[in-house]
Amino acid sequence: MQDSQPAGAWARPIPKAEIHLHLEGTIELPTLVEVIQRRGQRVDRAARERLAGLYSHRDFLHFLENFRTLCGSLARPEDYAVITAALSDRLRDESVRYAEVFCSPGVLALSGLPADEVLDAVSHTARRRAAEGGPRLRFLLDGVRQLGVGAQEELVELADRSRRYDVIGVGMGGDEKSLPASEFAGAFREARRLGLRTTVHAGEFDGPASVRQAMEILEVERIGHGVRAVEDERVVRDLASRAVPIECCPTSNIRTGVVRSWADHPLPRLVAMGVRATLNSDDPALFGTSLVGEWETAHARLGMPVDAVVRLGMETAAATFLPQEDKDRLVEEIREAAVRLGVGV
Repeated sequence: MQDSQPAGAWARPIPKAEIHLHLEGTIELPTLVEVIQRRGQRVDRAARERLAGLYSHRDFLHFLENFRTLCGSLARPEDYAVITAALSDRLRDESVRYAEVFCSPGVLALSGLPADEVLDAVSHTARRRAAEGGPRLRFLLDGVRQLGVGAQEELVELADRSRRYDVIGVGMGGDEKSLPASEFAGAFREARRLGLRTTVHAGEFDGPASVRQAMEILEVERIGHGVRAVEDERVVRDLASRAVPIECCPTSNIRTGVVRSWADHPLPRLVAMGVRATLNSDDPALFGTSLVGEWETAHARLGMPVDAVVRLGMETAAATFLPQEDKDRLVEEIREAAVRLGVGV
């Protein structure tokens, strides 16, 4: 096939996995309106315009403000059921077979919502949609670094007792510069002892030292974003030699200012240097993207040939926390679908 062919024509039908996706960041405007209306509240034109403003951001701080406001609109476990159903439908439309989705107990605490009830609503909805032909969803509980060590330790305990809700592990986002990684080593060690899977946001708003600490101090299995590793060739070499996957989200990096321009995005360089890079959408509704959109972006804006983009999709499937047999099956499904569409991999 020709590389000039629009990505939507070839990317959409290929099976996919996604491993860096925040549930609250998937809420599109029609879904948000539906959530509010289901509670019996009227959404007139002025209210809809105010809600639409949450999807336009002046800078990263404004994005965080909009994100908090959006999350504050979720007032009941039933609201989470609605957004999970919408997410499942959208992923199914993109041929996503499997996704690992971040949920944020810190967001629930701010809203006064019981985590067990929300996770029950989310997992029940995800399972029902999967039984109807949708993707399989499993969940990672995402901590906030600046809330401190105690909060991360509580997150690990919550994840351990939430396995019945398809919770498989923990992550940590927030301000990478707020507290040193060494303070969280015990919490991540305990997560590993309990058999929970681990990832952490690093190399996004802090530099390559943050990536090194994630590998050497926190000893996580994957690194969220990780793109600023490119600033230190030694860190890139270590990432490659340790085969630690990074969860790349190109559009997010541009929208938040982590990367100045598409020409500057380091994803192609990291791949060329042997890093296990994966492709994901992060907060797709808030950044105006989707997983198919990220495939298109990697091809059209980052200049990666379509076969290289498909290999990123295969690497994403291989980096999931699925059992090895399931990983291998999904990787092969991606390969076979690409070959049928004339994409050699």
